[in-house]
Amino acid sequence: MALVYQKFERPTSAQNDLLLSADPSQSLIDSYLKTGTAFAASDSRGLIGVLVLLPRANQILEIANLAVTPSRQRQGYGKALLEFARQWASDHGYHMLRVATGTTSFTQLYLYQRQGYRVVAVEADYFTTHYNHDIMENGLKLRDRLVLTRRVVSPTD
Repeated sequence: MALVYQKFERPTSAQNDLLLSADPSQSLIDSYLKTGTAFAASDSRGLIGVLVLLPRANQILEIANLAVTPSRQRQGYGKALLEFARQWASDHGYHMLRVATGTTSFTQLYLYQRQGYRVVAVEADYFTTHYNHDIMENGLKLRDRLVLTRRVVSPTD
């Protein structure tokens, strides 16, 4: 699985479509692209996924967006993107990685927890407050957001 990671500031149409698949708010994406570091991962067959990393206080790096091309999902690429984020964080002096996802995002929650992330907070009504439309996922209305973290330097627990 030889992936090439390339920084970008303005996403291509395909990259933006992937960003929107993980976060349906173009205005939020535009906002965190201004202050974050964005990467596109690809291989010889094309675009695999996108990743946006945001610096936060206290040496915390947030994964603001992570998405894998639908036809390439469930092949280990999400794990590879998370490992790239961990290595990038380590190389840049961060001590903690943070990611937030919906309570109905079962596949993502499973992936994050398998990679050593632990739930540290529940933000009630986050999605009903920050988005001007209902988001349905896995047959459920998305309301609450879970915040997960993991130490950068430790191996997966």
